[in-house]
Amino acid sequence: MIKLFAHRGFVENNMKQNSIASLNNASTKGFGGVEFDIWWIDGEFFVKHDKPTEKEQFLLPRLQDYLVHKNKLEYWIDFKNLDEKNIDNALKKLKEDLILKEIDLNKVFFAPYITDYSLASKISLKFRNFFSQKINFVGVCDKHKQCREAVDMVDIGLVDFISIDHALINKDFLKKIQPSKLLAWTVNDANEINDLYLLGVDKFATDKVLI
Repeated sequence: MIKLFAHRGFVENNMKQNSIASLNNASTKGFGGVEFDIWWIDGEFFVKHDKPTEKEQFLLPRLQDYLVHKNKLEYWIDFKNLDEKNIDNALKKLKEDLILKEIDLNKVFFAPYITDYSLASKISLKFRNFFSQKINFVGVCDKHKQCREAVDMVDIGLVDFISIDHALINKDFLKKIQPSKLLAWTVNDANEINDLYLLGVDKFATDKVLI
């Protein structure tokens, strides 16, 4: 079964990406999930692709605002700035928001955007130890040279899935990893989604494919 995550919400009619309007539109249009970006700043998670300015923070949705549809949707969350200094406090707030909105952890793909795999390994262990149960932890691969190390992290159990630029996926790469372990972005052509699905890839972020 194909899982389509609306890329930063489903944007139409001058909506902003990562906005509550684009989130609600994704739900209305029948997407099963939503992909979005968050920043940890001053004790809060703010929803935005680029780092928010101080003035913007008052206007942006926060993580708990973006979980308004509760378990009706799945959530592919790109954490933009987690590191060893902020991870402990960030995890405490993350858990508070998930509990507040009664989110099933199986509905969440935790995807820190970290391409330093030494740091990604440490952050993965922090997530797993904090939640003390099975979670969907996602590594990232946006360049060919990163893919081997990302696959290694799956093999040793530090990462459950890989968030990957769909252009990097080919038959040779799929010999190294189960296709169902991939979250492919950003695929805006229905035929391309179908071709990858026939190869076993079943999770996609998209911003143009209609349901």
